Amino acid sequence: MNRSIVFLGTTLGFLLVGATAMHAQEAPADKGFLEALSRFDSAQHDLENGNADTTKAIWSHGDDITLSGGFGGKTEQGWAEIGPRLDWVGSHFSKGTSTFERLAAKSSGDLGYVVQIEHIRYQVPGQSSESPRDYRVTMVFRREGGGWRLLHRHADTQMVKKAPD
Repeated sequence: MNRSIVFLGTTLGFLLVGATAMHAQEAPADKGFLEALSRFDSAQHDLENGNADTTKAIWSHGDDITLSGGFGGKTEQGWAEIGPRLDWVGSHFSKGTSTFERLAAKSSGDLGYVVQIEHIRYQVPGQSSESPRDYRVTMVFRREGGGWRLLHRHADTQMVKKAPD
């Protein structure tokens, strides 16, 4: 079995246990984690305007990170794949704006997660019409080097519930 999948499953398991414990105690959110989410929101705005640099700075640069991007394709693994993928994503956005609906945001120890809906409006470079994208997003963060870094992001456009055929 792939080591990254096992790690992510274990990480999510710890997060779920931590989230249950935090819910029972109503623990306040970690201020540093909330500040990191605010930085991520700003970086996302930069990405929607064609600049991937601030988003890339928020990601961990380890080999164990994963990205299942909103434009589809394979799940990227490790910084060697994710860094170029973020540059590619940025090249498809200009004049972007976005809003976020945070459904859950918790941290415990060195791990945190976010579940949110993202509404993005942008122009494809060289085109004048606005393009909308609405994503369901799950992100996992870890404390690394004195700050919070993105470890995993999954975004998809499956906003409409549909029963299997």
